[in-house]
Amino acid sequence: MLGFGLNKKRQREFKDNLEGVINTLYSVALYMARNREDSEDLVQETALRAHKYYHRFNPGTNFKAWILTILRNIFINNYRKNKREPQKVDFQEVANFVSLTKITGAEEEILQEKINYALSRLPETLRTVINLFYFENFSYKEIAGILDIPVGTVMSRLYSARQMLKGSLFVYNKQKGS
Repeated sequence: MLGFGLNKKRQREFKDNLEGVINTLYSVALYMARNREDSEDLVQETALRAHKYYHRFNPGTNFKAWILTILRNIFINNYRKNKREPQKVDFQEVANFVSLTKITGAEEEILQEKINYALSRLPETLRTVINLFYFENFSYKEIAGILDIPVGTVMSRLYSARQMLKGSLFVYNKQKGS
């Protein structure tokens, strides 16, 4: 249905309002998205959604604020969606890494020493969750059942443990000059 049920007067009104704010939309989208292609997509999606829901817009109110709110919400929803998806990597970028030879005995010992160092600095509650998740391959739900804690607490402890491990490995490498 053309115009999503808008009469010709409302369609013209929408077009006039959109033309009055299109440059602002592009500017704000470019600021948010940080690149031209994504900002153009964001503006297009905003215009489509605003047109679709224009029947909900109250004439006489601030169209610019209304449509910028739509733009912001679309940007936030896309950001959240992209954050949940695993990052895509071109195989050519990692081909050299994938084709590396097996770690030698000496390298394995150094790696094990780094891991032990970092793990030893974790509090027991975090070390237990890391161990159950990475070394015993339990799911969040299974760990929650084993430790009698909520699943959210398991996820929080894993996050905290990972952050502490990164910090410990950084300190280890700095101390050893690696």
